[in-house]
Amino acid sequence: MLYKANHINIKIAEQAILDGNIIIYPTDTIYGFGVDATNSTAIKNLNKLKKRVQPYSIIVDSFEMLSKYALTNHKINLKLNQIFPGPYTAILNSKKSNLSQLVNCNMNTIGIRLPKSNFINNLVKKINRPIITTSVNIHQEKPINNLDDIQNKFSNLNIFYGEVNHESRGSTIIDYTVSPFKIIRSGDSA
Repeated sequence: MLYKANHINIKIAEQAILDGNIIIYPTDTIYGFGVDATNSTAIKNLNKLKKRVQPYSIIVDSFEMLSKYALTNHKINLKLNQIFPGPYTAILNSKKSNLSQLVNCNMNTIGIRLPKSNFINNLVKKINRPIITTSVNIHQEKPINNLDDIQNKFSNLNIFYGEVNHESRGSTIIDYTVSPFKIIRSGDSA
């Protein structure tokens, strides 16, 4: 089903996520697949859909939520305050938490996004847990960022459409677990 990504339809997205379903949603960069990051069955279904098993990044709604899942310090927090909310993924050392082990595949790091995107941030706030964020594609295929193409390929999923950057290269990924901090992928930047 196709829904506008707005406050009216957020209840539909909330129910879909809580029921363990995969949704497609807009971010400040590209469209993403999302599932409850604490639900291993939902993540297994996402792995099957994407035909891959690799670590995923999560979306959090605030620095408070971020602190439940990642270890930071004063220096890192200063940097995170400069990039969030925005088109970035921060690689941080992970904390023991309620996340499924399938999120980071037993690695001691986690990718975290706090996008500049009201719909997805409000959804995360409503369910009070992070969701997976990953590009809309099958592994080793180009990310799909055109709504018509997404509908053609994934018509069986709940698709929430909204404004995305159609020229997006994805989020810029910065590794904060090394010193000096290192850009892993140059994507969009504010």
